[in-house]
Amino acid sequence: MINKNKEIEKYKALTLRSLKHKVKELKRDFLEEKQKSITYSRNFTLSLSNYCINNCGYCYYKYTIPKQKISKNVTLLAMKDAKKLIKEGVKYNCKEALIMSGEQPESFSEVKKELKWRGHQNYLEYVQKICKDLLKAKLLPHTNIGYLSFEEMRRLKAYNASMGLMLESTSDTLFGKGGVHEFSPGKRPEKRIEHIKNAGKLKIPFTSGLLLGIGESFDDCIRDLFLLKGLHEQYGHLQEIIIQNFEYKKGISYIPQKPLIMENMLKIVGVAKLIFQEELAIQVPPNLIRGYEEHFLKMGIDDLGGISPFTQDFINPEKEWPKITYLRTLLAKNGYVLKERFPIYKRFIKKKGFCPKNIQKIVNSYNHLI
Repeated sequence: MINKNKEIEKYKALTLRSLKHKVKELKRDFLEEKQKSITYSRNFTLSLSNYCINNCGYCYYKYTIPKQKISKNVTLLAMKDAKKLIKEGVKYNCKEALIMSGEQPESFSEVKKELKWRGHQNYLEYVQKICKDLLKAKLLPHTNIGYLSFEEMRRLKAYNASMGLMLESTSDTLFGKGGVHEFSPGKRPEKRIEHIKNAGKLKIPFTSGLLLGIGESFDDCIRDLFLLKGLHEQYGHLQEIIIQNFEYKKGISYIPQKPLIMENMLKIVGVAKLIFQEELAIQVPPNLIRGYEEHFLKMGIDDLGGISPFTQDFINPEKEWPKITYLRTLLAKNGYVLKERFPIYKRFIKKKGFCPKNIQKIVNSYNHLI
């Protein structure tokens, strides 16, 4: 059994230089083509509602989104707007549609009223309708709409290639007075862990990860990485681990006492690589690490996540997605090849119980990516 405290002390003692060396040694043991490939998913986002039961101190999603003529609160994305986005997704040759929203928007009377007016029994039924429309257009849904019950996840599985929920952090300090999760019941660790466990029980290919710079410690991060590793060892359903950095924005209440520096993020990425090795992909959002890409390559990242050719990052709207041509050129200079992937990783496509037949059919139609 792993002694987590000893592991934490071991990783704390490592410098960036020694981490790079260990990651380099690790990668020598694997096939050359694996070493030299960095993957991404060509996607777009459908932001369904920014009503949310959580009031996270760092959140910008519930505020007016710049450059978009929408009100401060979006009850539900109109079907006509969803269809326009779907049409654009097909036009831009996207494979993945990221479905996101605030957590449990149906808790608000405005959203309930809108759902009823549109003829939906509940919010989940509305989400299912969006997923079905995407599948008709041969687009693969990846849903991340906050904490869901086992039954809700079971109902969505049939219409999703994969799903996700960030663990973010289990640090108790974040839930205390003045913490960023003080008023965020959906961010309680037991709920996030239950959600990730249920995804495993249901055999849903899943994405999770950490959000850095919100008041957690280095020790917290290592413990959370081992927590995710344990869940994957139990259920075998995790595809990738996202290491994401908090970005300050005007208008939010949270101002970190000790802003996250890129050196610390690089260290967590290197440790994550050593913990998960080649079993899971380590992902960083490329729009949040501009100018540091080469450093993260040396720390062993495998994936750049979803990159949209026409929709913004709704969490960090001021951070534009990099162009694929820019990434391809940058990677080539460093000896890597940029490869497109599905929102469901290859090993899960034929793994028993993980890929519904309707998803399999669409995946097979894109045989150049298989």
